[in-house]
Amino acid sequence: MSAMVAQQALIANTSNNIANVNTPGYTRREISLLNRADAASIHSSFTFGSGVEVGTIRRITSSFLEATVRDAASRQGMANIADDYLGRIENLFSLTGPQPTIGSTLNDFFSAVNTVAVNPSSVDDRLVLMQRGEDLVNAIKTTYNTIAQTQTELDYQVPQELQQINEYTKQIAQLNDLILRRKGSNVPAIDEEDQRDALLTKLAEKITFSAAEMENGTMNISLANGFPLVSGGTSRELGYTYTPSFGGATLPPSLEGRTLGYIVYNFGSESSPSHLDLTKTIKGGMGSLGGILQLRGYAEVSNTSAFQADGDLVAIATRIEALTRSLLTDVNERYLGPDEDSSVAGLQSSAGDLLGGSPDVFGLFDFDYSGVKDADGDGVPSAADLLSSGMSHFSSYLRFAVTDPQRFAASRDVDTTEGSAVFPAGDGQNAAALSALKQEVRTLSNGGFSLTGTFDELYSSTVNYVGATKSKAETNVAVAKAAQVSAQTKRDQLSAVSLDEEFANLIKYQKAFQASARIIKSASDMLEQLVALI
Repeated sequence: MSAMVAQQALIANTSNNIANVNTPGYTRREISLLNRADAASIHSSFTFGSGVEVGTIRRITSSFLEATVRDAASRQGMANIADDYLGRIENLFSLTGPQPTIGSTLNDFFSAVNTVAVNPSSVDDRLVLMQRGEDLVNAIKTTYNTIAQTQTELDYQVPQELQQINEYTKQIAQLNDLILRRKGSNVPAIDEEDQRDALLTKLAEKITFSAAEMENGTMNISLANGFPLVSGGTSRELGYTYTPSFGGATLPPSLEGRTLGYIVYNFGSESSPSHLDLTKTIKGGMGSLGGILQLRGYAEVSNTSAFQADGDLVAIATRIEALTRSLLTDVNERYLGPDEDSSVAGLQSSAGDLLGGSPDVFGLFDFDYSGVKDADGDGVPSAADLLSSGMSHFSSYLRFAVTDPQRFAASRDVDTTEGSAVFPAGDGQNAAALSALKQEVRTLSNGGFSLTGTFDELYSSTVNYVGATKSKAETNVAVAKAAQVSAQTKRDQLSAVSLDEEFANLIKYQKAFQASARIIKSASDMLEQLVALI
């Protein structure tokens, strides 16, 4: 009888395994059988066992393989984010796309300047130059704004990720509590453990964490810095703020001039918060949230510039801003020409246009700003002038200053007398000097980036950085997918339901049940014969 009961349990478990063969996250169950400890005897010289009893039911799983699956899910989550967003940025630097790039418009602009230097009296050539200047400005603004807007989009995506993370950790804590209560009552909590493993995998797609199973069956989850996300039946909700308690009155700006948010845990109250900054810890890990933060960047609260933050988008934008600032300073300064009158304070432009006038300090490339641009009044467009404006960046506000083709200052003063300027209509010395600037080596810097080279080398450096970063992302996606498939396959080999194996078990258990029933029938027949003999 005990054998029939045991085989029935085995058949029922096999049936449940087969029923869940396609259930996501289901782990194959196995029932153990135990020989009954008490023995029966029908003769003084022989003792026999008292049959079989059903032991425990357990999940066929490996904590190592489950952790491997979670790690692969975390890597893939990060790789997909990087590949997706960097693909958008890469299109801005495409050599074959329909949209003009900074590189192509920069070459066209200096080519147009050179054309005017050869034929400074041609209004048509000057009109082309104006268009090429507008094209260059538009390419810079479009590229920079797209990158800045992408950073903002990623920043706005963080709270959505945190909402899902908080929901996962809350559910895991609830399952921990249920598992603890069931095991305290000696009731298996197999389905709850399956659900918890599935939630851990979903959580791993978002962030990197460490999971430790306690002796009581609960699972504790912590970040790399030791912060406990889940402790037994308690979960800690992560928050997102633009006014962290550890920040000062002014926080560093984003690429758009906004403020980047911080992932925090509030140890204080809502009215009097005390925030623990977890942004950098999560950024150092993987998962989709780690990928978002690595692209978006992290700004120390002590930073004063958007370009002091780290992050791939910041690194790209920093190079573009370096070009913009060089146009506003180096190019404008060359456009002004040498000081025409040293007896007057400040630089007096020696460049002239067809109407006999000279350009302003920011006469070729200008920026939208209502305040005083030449703050020190020295007539030279400098980095100090830009900083004094208090603007976080200039690429979004750049504009081409020449709006009248006759006002482009192509000539230089040919009168050697200081204070007296003569600008011949057919002279193109200033335009020629401006054109030569393209191939001159100079230090181009912004934030933590610095390059000594030409404008072309700066742009090539930017393209190479974007290309290398995108290529790395594509490689990471391929590697992550392969790792995920490999990890899942190994996990399934141990934990997934095999219909062939379950079918073979079903036949085995059925035969055992039939044999047990045959024993009962044989015993009944023997008893009938014994009674007949009596």
